[in-house]
Amino acid sequence: MRQGRREKVSVTIDPGLYDAIDRHARRTRVPKSKVIEEAIRLWQRSLALALAREGYQATAGEDLADAEAYLAALDEIEGG
Repeated sequence: MRQGRREKVSVTIDPGLYDAIDRHARRTRVPKSKVIEEAIRLWQRSLALALAREGYQATAGEDLADAEAYLAALDEIEGG
């Protein structure tokens, strides 16, 4: 995780989401900003995996063995 310079941002969110962030931050004893950073990182990872899966599906018909190996690698990333 990168430390150092941080950007400040102001957002407006649903009260239920705020409550969930606040509860998690208190339970884990971390700042709310850290909870939100982790959520954004998970979102980015999810988007990257979705794009990778699309790539797999697009190439699956070309070489089944390569496509299956690619899918297995994606499963490892998702689990890790």
